[in-house]
Amino acid sequence: MTNRPHRQPPPSRVALALVLALAGALAGCGPAATRADDAGALASVSDHLDDASSAVATAELAVRARAAGRLQAVTADATVGDAVEAATGAVHGIGTLVIAAEEADGVRGEALSAASAAVGPVAAARTWLGQPPSPADDVLRALDDAASGLDDASGAVEQAEARARAQTEASAERAAS
Repeated sequence: MTNRPHRQPPPSRVALALVLALAGALAGCGPAATRADDAGALASVSDHLDDASSAVATAELAVRARAAGRLQAVTADATVGDAVEAATGAVHGIGTLVIAAEEADGVRGEALSAASAAVGPVAAARTWLGQPPSPADDVLRALDDAASGLDDASGAVEQAEARARAQTEASAERAAS
């Protein structure tokens, strides 16, 4: 070990380091970065809608199989229990995303509504499975309606995501030229 005293860096180097750090942090800001972030967030919304759609489809298959006597009650209950968790997770995932553009955030809101509306029918399917055998028509109709709502929301999200990506690419081309 040496007995040299610790030397402080010159103030000009500290100032330069701070300026460079600030410039690097701000480089990712601005309209193009926001659109890119919105496109990524919309892709995440799409993924969560896929999860909710899978949950609805799983519940529908389980109800149909149980109604036909091809699936044991315990297995159907466990399967639909997992589907309820997936649908609820999709709602949470969509609800926690922040999107800057007003139009894209409106699409996220529609997706959140569709995903939220799907949780009830999936949970109702689980309730139906726990009751004495009865016709599954009402449960299946509710699941079909939820699937339609999710499909509509997915289409809107995909269109908004494509627009956000196109705007980002156009901005990048303008900046490059």
